Amino acid sequence: MINNKDDYVIFGGKTYYRTTAPILTKQRWAEMEALVKQSTRNDTVLEFVLCIGSYEEIIQGKPFLLNESLQSFLVNHRVIMAKEIVEIRYPSPQNQIELELEAASYDFF
Repeated sequence: MINNKDDYVIFGGKTYYRTTAPILTKQRWAEMEALVKQSTRNDTVLEFVLCIGSYEEIIQGKPFLLNESLQSFLVNHRVIMAKEIVEIRYPSPQNQIELELEAASYDFF
C-alpha cells in the first residue's frame, strides 16, 4: 500500500487516498484464500484495503469465500474481487480509533 497522504478526494464525508492495485498472482491468491478460510474458521474480523478507481477504500467485516473460480469474497453483503485487494490485515484498536475520529470530523449533523 502506498502511503501518500497528500493525494486524496472526499466523497460523502469519507476520505479516499490514491493507491495502485497489485498484480494478482496464483501465490497471492492462495495466501488471500488461506487467510480468509482461517478467518472464517476462527470467526474473526478482517480489514480489506481495496483499490477502487485508483483510490483506496477500507472495508472491515467477517469475510466468506464466495466463488473460487471468480476469485471473490463476500464481506458485509458486498462482493469483493481479489484483483481489487491491496492488503488484508487484522484490524488494530488504534486504527479503529483513528477511523472513528476521522468519521467524527466529517460529521455534518
